Amino acid sequence: MLGFLIVIISGVAAAVFATKGLHSSGWGIFFGVLGALVAWAVLGLVLRRKIAAQQQKVQDIMQMAQIKINRQMEMFQRRPPSSEKAARQIMEKIQNDAVRNALAELDNFKRFYKWNLMLSKQVNTMKVQLYFQLREYNKVDELLPSAFLFDVQTVAIKLVRLYKTENAGLDKFFRSKVRRFKGDSRAFFASVYAWMKLKQGKDQDALNALLDSKTTTDHQVMMDNIERLSNGKSKHYSNSGFGDMWYALGLEEPKVKPQRQMRGY
Repeated sequence: MLGFLIVIISGVAAAVFATKGLHSSGWGIFFGVLGALVAWAVLGLVLRRKIAAQQQKVQDIMQMAQIKINRQMEMFQRRPPSSEKAARQIMEKIQNDAVRNALAELDNFKRFYKWNLMLSKQVNTMKVQLYFQLREYNKVDELLPSAFLFDVQTVAIKLVRLYKTENAGLDKFFRSKVRRFKGDSRAFFASVYAWMKLKQGKDQDALNALLDSKTTTDHQVMMDNIERLSNGKSKHYSNSGFGDMWYALGLEEPKVKPQRQMRGY
């Protein structure tokens, strides 16, 4: 809003000075428009650079956390932990600490909100994903109405919250969003919904959701599940093939094969 006001003032000022100096309203309009465009370009360039620098800080936090996690995994390979639970707790602490640092860094975007009306929604979208990762669902529910629901992961998070809170709008929300996605994203979103319908005991609804998406994608995980449901093997339904995208939703825990304890430790 403030940026728009500055552009308007710049344009009007340029028009007034040009009109008085050149004694021509035509030239006044020309230089007024030119002045507004120049102000818009300069303001946009400065703002983009500042926002990009702030975004880089957030990315650096998450990248450093990933480096720490990789190093910790290498240590576990050389010296296995006392238990799988202990290893998971160590990894989760590294990740959660990074997420909280990233959330704190995101608050520094607030000073740019008055310059960019859409920026607050962009930041809230990132916060939704981070708070969901921390399992602070009250924060997620608070921010979702003021976040962008464009990318499949954020839309899936909204779907999960509707499912977990037993919201009657689950089916309507799915139908309103599913056709927006194509390819792998469509397969993932439809498969998440199908899993929910199976848990609700509505096997045919689950199969129909996958069959409807079959016209736009032949993702292997989805096709395998269509075959299972078509043959009455709903207990063998699995979204594990989607990997981290699926497990990030917290609906299932990844199955970890027990490791054989090495001698000498």
